[in-house]
Amino acid sequence: MKIHINQLGYKANSTPKKAIIPQSTPTTSPLTFEIICTKTNKPVFRGECGEAIYDTASASMVRVADFSDFNEHGEFFVRAGSDTSYTFAINDEPYKGLRAALLEMFNYQKCGVAIDCGVWSHPPCHDSLATVYGTDRRLDVSGGWHDAGDYGRYIVPAAKAVADLLLAHELAPDKNLLETVWFEIEWFLKMQCKKTGGVYHKVSCRSFNAMHEKPHEEKGELVISPMSLTATANFVATMAMAARFYPERRERLLSAAWRAWLWCRENSGMRGFVNPPGISTGPYGDKNPNDELFWAACELFGATGSEKVHGYAKNRIYLGLGWANVGTYGIIAYLRNPNASSAIAAKMKSRLWLECERIMKNFAREPYGTSLNNFFRWGSNLDVANNAMHLLLYDRLVERRADYRNAAMEHMHYLLGRNPLSKSYISGFGTDSLQNPHLRTTVAAGATFPGLVTGGPNANAIRTNDAAWKKHCLGKPPSMCYVDDSDSYSTNEITIYWNSPVYFLASVLGM
Repeated sequence: MKIHINQLGYKANSTPKKAIIPQSTPTTSPLTFEIICTKTNKPVFRGECGEAIYDTASASMVRVADFSDFNEHGEFFVRAGSDTSYTFAINDEPYKGLRAALLEMFNYQKCGVAIDCGVWSHPPCHDSLATVYGTDRRLDVSGGWHDAGDYGRYIVPAAKAVADLLLAHELAPDKNLLETVWFEIEWFLKMQCKKTGGVYHKVSCRSFNAMHEKPHEEKGELVISPMSLTATANFVATMAMAARFYPERRERLLSAAWRAWLWCRENSGMRGFVNPPGISTGPYGDKNPNDELFWAACELFGATGSEKVHGYAKNRIYLGLGWANVGTYGIIAYLRNPNASSAIAAKMKSRLWLECERIMKNFAREPYGTSLNNFFRWGSNLDVANNAMHLLLYDRLVERRADYRNAAMEHMHYLLGRNPLSKSYISGFGTDSLQNPHLRTTVAAGATFPGLVTGGPNANAIRTNDAAWKKHCLGKPPSMCYVDDSDSYSTNEITIYWNSPVYFLASVLGM
């Protein structure tokens, strides 16, 4: 059995530092562990393992080896009996390059421009005019980021990615971020209907192309799907939020946001988006637009102080940091607004605190440092990152909480290899890191660039056509249902909105 560890390591004088040691029964030895220096192959620290715990998600007994008090610089591994971990470092910069790589991913995903990056280089792609579905109108909607393993571009999930990155910049500025994000915002603006103010849901070909094709090799007709209420509300929120980060473009962004808000109010009864006939790319449908409208109102109120939208913002509270549930973004926008009602702000703080306490309750009983309550669905690593992001937002914007910060770091340790598979779910970082993502650009190139966050274990893929999952994961415990195979779209795809919250964590945690 392998001992599970963060494969990059730990900053000196930081906490927590823990390894997870699987065991066959509660009484199985060893009950002690050692930290071994790789240079001398001699022990430099000894400690006692914690009590045996049954981890439901991996269906295994484990013990926690806590060496938080060990701060010697160097490279080490953990040994317990005959079992060992991968090597890890303790120094002042064990995560060097991680934050930059997580952000650089968005540049690799750029659409409509030439990419110059070694084997992943390609000429401009998807730069032809796109046809508005059901019409003969053709528009220039070039630019933006490819959403995921495919080359579609979708407003709804992109709004989450932009929000995560801007919040990260607000709390831990990065000189390269605003230029990177503006590339996506410019595409957002192209997706707004000039006549009505509504926003088109997405642009893609009618179906997904072959996995081996590079971006410029996808030659199908580009089709702009109809406007949707969720896409337009997300557009309002994103443009109003961006207005404070791009002051020289503030007027343009707020003008676009107001037009879109009026469209939302005029079309409030619109049904949730579904793919129109003949379109089979990602739908990102959402039957409940109320949380998107809440977020939009909170951001627009924060940007303008208008009581027209304040009334909508203060009459409802929603939670969530996913693409379908975005309420927490609205709460954060409201809490940072000096014009907010103190009574409403107090209610929002309470709701956010309750969510954080729910996360911490799950975290306390999950030895691997997650908080999923044994629920590993498609994109479980997004849930891991979003839960940690909730904790850090509360810590930084409401009340300083060392326990929340430590728990958030534990979630990052999980993503970097301290999990039942000893797999770093971030490509290029860790001894055994993601190698074969479900991503057309890397499949075509035959190599994977660093900084990609994969979806992770998915216990609910039995009803999909994911043959790789069925071959390797069928019958396994929830947290073991992952395969590093480019064909496994249900566990090993990448997306911009999986990278974005992990970038937030790396930034705010000072990694």
